[in-house]
Amino acid sequence: MKQLFVLLCLCLASCVSDPMGLTVKQYHLRENMFEENNDLMARGEVQRLLHGAVTLEERRQKVGQYYHVIWKQPTDKPRPVEFTFEYLQAGSGSKIKRLVQKGTVISQADAYFTITGNDYQKNGRVLAWRASVKSEGEVLATKRSYMWR
Repeated sequence: MKQLFVLLCLCLASCVSDPMGLTVKQYHLRENMFEENNDLMARGEVQRLLHGAVTLEERRQKVGQYYHVIWKQPTDKPRPVEFTFEYLQAGSGSKIKRLVQKGTVISQADAYFTITGNDYQKNGRVLAWRASVKSEGEVLATKRSYMWR
């Protein structure tokens, strides 16, 4: 019985730990979200993304898709990393677009990628994406959407 209790405690402790590796969070801001929303969480996120947009045209330029890429890895010393975000849009055919950001990781590094403005209005929503993290030419991790080939 005591062994079962210890095993259960170890399992629960492992569930609480912070996940390591690559995480991609995505948010799609649509124009119909500008009206009042009863969901406080959704309204807060919309207000955060629209911060600084005063005119209707400025708000339309912020409509699109937002991606937050998080890389967690404990290291002894800071090391440079490069985030690469590749994506396919509905109106761009099979053309793969690429965005790159550089950063430094100690325990966590973040990168924000946005597909908004004229690019989003002309080519439409993102259909598939792939995010990867590289350091010194070595690919550390890759995460992709279900539709990525």
